[in-house]
Amino acid sequence: AVVSTQSTGYGNCGEPNKSIEMYDQMIANNITLDEITFASVLLVISNIGPSALEKGKQIHQQITQLKFDSNVKVINSLIQMYTKCGEPIKSIEMHDQMIAGSSPSNWSITEDEVTLILVLNACAHIGNTLEQFAQKFKVLKSLRDMYRKFDKTDEKTEV
Repeated sequence: AVVSTQSTGYGNCGEPNKSIEMYDQMIANNITLDEITFASVLLVISNIGPSALEKGKQIHQQITQLKFDSNVKVINSLIQMYTKCGEPIKSIEMHDQMIAGSSPSNWSITEDEVTLILVLNACAHIGNTLEQFAQKFKVLKSLRDMYRKFDKTDEKTEV
């Protein structure tokens, strides 16, 4: 926990490379990782941007191997990382896998409000309208479900 906290601290204090080095040391030393560690290092990767995409993909593989790909916080962090690193379509695909239960772990994960905001952000990064993406991706369905969940029937018909 101390190493994870220290890694997060480096990321928050403008030293992302030290944060990633700490993460790599945790992996090399077989330190048990948790969803907070993954979310923190992915935030660092997101803040670095496209130049850190390959490291982000490597971390994504580790997340899958360690079976953290069924944790909504980790998936949200991956969605954000892919969007900020220049692959918003990958973010939307992850969302669709998440709700369809076709992630590598075959878990259907319930999205939360953060997930929807991150997916809408990914759509904005692609530059198309939400209606164009509704044909290929399940974003509008998710929005309608969210409105239904909160019983906002007037708003859901507008979507």
